[in-house]
Amino acid sequence: MQAADDTQTPHDSAPYAAIVAGGGIVGAAATLGLLARGDRVRWLRRALAMPPLPEGYAARVYALSPGNLAWLESLGVVDHLDRDRIGSVRAMEIRAPHGGGLDLSALQAGVAEMALIVESDNLLRALEKALSSYGAFDAGPGEAQVSGLSTTGAAASAQRMACTASPPCAAARACEIGAARADADQALALHLSDGSSLATRLLIAADGAASPLRGLAGIDTVGRDYGHRAVVANFICEKPHRGIACQWFGARPSKGSATVLAWLPLPGQHVSMVWSLPEARAADLLALDAGALTARVAAAGGHRWGGMRLVSAPQAFPLRRQRARRLTTTRLALVGDAAHVVHPLAGQGMNLGLRDVRALLEATAGRRDPGSAHALARYATLRQVDVHAIETLTDGLFRLFGGGIGSLLGGHGMGLLNHLAPVKSEMVRQAMR
Repeated sequence: MQAADDTQTPHDSAPYAAIVAGGGIVGAAATLGLLARGDRVRWLRRALAMPPLPEGYAARVYALSPGNLAWLESLGVVDHLDRDRIGSVRAMEIRAPHGGGLDLSALQAGVAEMALIVESDNLLRALEKALSSYGAFDAGPGEAQVSGLSTTGAAASAQRMACTASPPCAAARACEIGAARADADQALALHLSDGSSLATRLLIAADGAASPLRGLAGIDTVGRDYGHRAVVANFICEKPHRGIACQWFGARPSKGSATVLAWLPLPGQHVSMVWSLPEARAADLLALDAGALTARVAAAGGHRWGGMRLVSAPQAFPLRRQRARRLTTTRLALVGDAAHVVHPLAGQGMNLGLRDVRALLEATAGRRDPGSAHALARYATLRQVDVHAIETLTDGLFRLFGGGIGSLLGGHGMGLLNHLAPVKSEMVRQAMR
């Protein structure tokens, strides 16, 4: 990111408190949270017509934690959800490939449910309805893309760096105060592809795993491709699922081919399937007709809920682990998939992104300058432990139960955990944040 000359100002001379880039759930939630506390906000996204919800259930769903649900409820989002389309997770059954397992329940944490299963489109539509009450703040159709970033007021920052880098002098305090005042006038300029510019105190990049803004800001990522695809589809089951989510770690016949199959409860006797498979096996599964696919899925789950019937066309998504080397840079914060991508086996990807937003709102609350270095450092600190824990959990479980000695020990390890009530209760509480 290049610093602009101190006299250069964007076309819009009054900076926004924040600009949010990204039209998905996390970007919408960030925009709503900022508007709810009275900030002047611009939401950069491509305006897309929201299709009606399908007659059945959408293939892509999220396990929304009670902590995030409560926060969304405080913003008025829950009032706009179609509650008849939401499933409730009251318990979880996790099984290792060579025996052993772990059973978790909401009762262990003294609550009614561990998570709600919400379709992606249902949640996004509810967020947009909540946002509509704040009027015309949004970017219109055909919004130009951000082609460059630069800072204004850079000379004051350079003066302070020079002053603090030298031995203290009699004028040091006055210099520091003057630089701090000048920093209050500093902003980030977003240069758009149509030649216009916008100014903001804080830029929130919620623009996905490929994040163009992360690239413009010069933030690198680390990670690895799992060589897997998540195959998703919905089924009607013969037996009632009673709000139990099931997950099976499959034995791998060869190196690198571990599988993870999850069934998530939807209303009635519907379940949503997420099956993490090596790419070749995922392609084979997608090539099956409805009857053969259903038979394969039912057998992989040990016919847990009896007979099954496919009710949505299967889809597949590539899986990888990815983390930005840092969450912030000058007046920019990464949230959601722009900051981190994890394996879906723990159902925490969307929850992580929403907790990013909650932490960023906390770190910037009450600040005259929400994009200050201090506020962004606070945000990075708040997210460090949570993100690292989820990354370690999801990647560790994927490796542990992939096969060989690890899967054998994993099954016995699950069996041991199943008898440790305090540990299980803490696991449930952590998943509910």
